[in-house]
Amino acid sequence: MQFSFDISSSAPAKAPQGGQSGDTGTGQLILGVLQQMLDAQKQAYQEMTTLLREQLNHARALHAENLARWRGILSRWEKDYPELPANCKRVYPVMEKAYLSMLNNLSTDLADQGEEAFDSEFALQDFLDRNGMKIGQFAHLLSVIGPISEAGGNQNPGGEKK
Repeated sequence: MQFSFDISSSAPAKAPQGGQSGDTGTGQLILGVLQQMLDAQKQAYQEMTTLLREQLNHARALHAENLARWRGILSRWEKDYPELPANCKRVYPVMEKAYLSMLNNLSTDLADQGEEAFDSEFALQDFLDRNGMKIGQFAHLLSVIGPISEAGGNQNPGGEKK
């Protein structure tokens, strides 16, 4: 983040007239610069807040769109797979716990190995071969099962709305 301060727009500093009055002019100049810095920080904060609010609204819209898409899919296939949303809702916490367990084991192993965990190309490749696909695929499964369980909403195992 870059800031630029324009001190030329502040009141021009008065030439010191000796003794104490020179200190007052310098003090006024410093106060002016500090006020500009404060104004710039306030503006930057407001811009960041606006940007974050826009990003949050965008993420909410994408989530709602994704849920609507899954609701459409589930409603089209409700007769063929009436228990799918309820089953997904039931297994999601189990899968979540298994995933976190895998991540915990991985992080514990790496912490035990210390800085030598990736000290060679072979060690890095071995780590990826042992963990990469398994964890990546499990994360993908969670990203599919989660929205289905959420989109299923208040359906019971028979597929009827409560």
